Amino acid sequence: PSSAPDPPTREPASPADPAAGEAAPRPERALASVVPIGRHEPIDGICGRIDAAPSLAVVLHVPSGNRAMSEELGMRRVARHVESSGRRFAIATRSGILARRARAQGVPVSSNPRHVHWGSGGRVVVRLGFATLLVPPFGRYAQYVALTLFILAVAAVLYTAGPSATVKVYPPTQTLEGVVVVRASARVDEIDLERRMVPATTISVERAILLAVPTSGEVIQGVTPATATLRLENPTESTVTVPAGAVIFSVPDFVAFEVDISVTVPAGGNAFAPVTARSPGTAGNVPADAITQWRSADLADLTVTNPEPAIGGADEPRRAVAIADVRALEALAAEIGEGSPPASLLANARPGFGIIARSATITVALGEPSAEPGMAADVLFMEVTSTVEALAITPEVLETLARSLLADPEESVDLIPGTVLAVETGDRQIDHPDGSFTSALRLTAELPRGPSPAEIESAVGGRSPEAAEAELGTRYGIDDVEIDLTPGWAPRLPRFGFRLDVEYGSRAFEPEAPEPDDEASTPDGP
Repeated sequence: PSSAPDPPTREPASPADPAAGEAAPRPERALASVVPIGRHEPIDGICGRIDAAPSLAVVLHVPSGNRAMSEELGMRRVARHVESSGRRFAIATRSGILARRARAQGVPVSSNPRHVHWGSGGRVVVRLGFATLLVPPFGRYAQYVALTLFILAVAAVLYTAGPSATVKVYPPTQTLEGVVVVRASARVDEIDLERRMVPATTISVERAILLAVPTSGEVIQGVTPATATLRLENPTESTVTVPAGAVIFSVPDFVAFEVDISVTVPAGGNAFAPVTARSPGTAGNVPADAITQWRSADLADLTVTNPEPAIGGADEPRRAVAIADVRALEALAAEIGEGSPPASLLANARPGFGIIARSATITVALGEPSAEPGMAADVLFMEVTSTVEALAITPEVLETLARSLLADPEESVDLIPGTVLAVETGDRQIDHPDGSFTSALRLTAELPRGPSPAEIESAVGGRSPEAAEAELGTRYGIDDVEIDLTPGWAPRLPRFGFRLDVEYGSRAFEPEAPEPDDEASTPDGP
């Protein structure tokens, strides 16, 4: 790359060439002379014009080309004449033939006489802003290669960056049904249609179950707290206030009582305060003069006692958790593990799988009981986790089976993906020692009725999404259509089939949309 400025040029006016009437710089500053050359001017005339130029550097301005210099011999004669006269010359032309002939002789070439790069020789000058790039000239075959690469690049851009679309239609369908006997094994990796040997996988479903039993034990529990009245004496010379909620203990069993109301004890005087036991039960029925110990050191100066015994504390027998109740919950969990696995649970959790129901097993993990033995409770709860595992045939394998059994090779459309179902009939059931299972399966699948993918592509190609939906409704009576256009701002669907995908669907097999949460509320805006 080079950023050297080109030498200034001047171009004398000539009546023979109207393009030569450009303003030239002052003679004392001119470094190169611009000599206009006509299209049919001979080599001798060109050499004469070069000799008549006032400067050593000459730019031959040949806007439309020159027949004589376009030939190899003519360009060589001009180059030798310039070299023998001790001059330098360049050619300014828009003729591709003349430019290639000049570059082959190492002559600088430019399309504008004012933009000649004298150091370019036979190379092509590419201007990049304030700098220039000199690249080798391209031959004829190199131009073909460059053109081919350019076309491939444009095609790649159109393929990757051009719009693409997926058209999913929901046409009327026909239900196909058939029975096939297969042997499913987890040790097989590929399907064998001739032997009806299919690979299977283990699927599992977990669910939480809350077990409950009524309690059978009994425990004595306090129901009513005891109450008492305290006599407070203040031997100090300042007033003391006892706040409500102040805690005081009985001695020696340390039953806690709380002062019910705030009481002010005057200096050298006394007062009375009602208290209530913090825990219900007969334990709070303490004798007289037992409630004497403050918890707070701020009240230690007050002398306190209960002149009368505390009364009112009561106990009652309550139902409580027994060891037998925990054992009963464990027995219920064991019954779940020994019971028959619910086939509907696996079918609902893994739709589309062909489940071998008799291969199902259940394991139960115990949780923690809601209460320990000896604690008061009317009902004891325990959450257990039930895991159901079974051997199943994947939807992809079932679709392959359905195509081989149900599909018609002459049909132009295939079975709708995701509509193949397999249910055991109960016939031909064999459990093999290697862990595989032979079962008869009833296969059902949906076949679209209506236009083929090629016909749909022809109907929607090059149209806007709204027009494409209207065309499918008018031409084929299909009103349920989903169009996914990428990018979303593209105004029309692509015309080429390789950028347009057609899919079939069945609303009966679409997953249900989650129900909206009625409790969820939208926060108010600022």
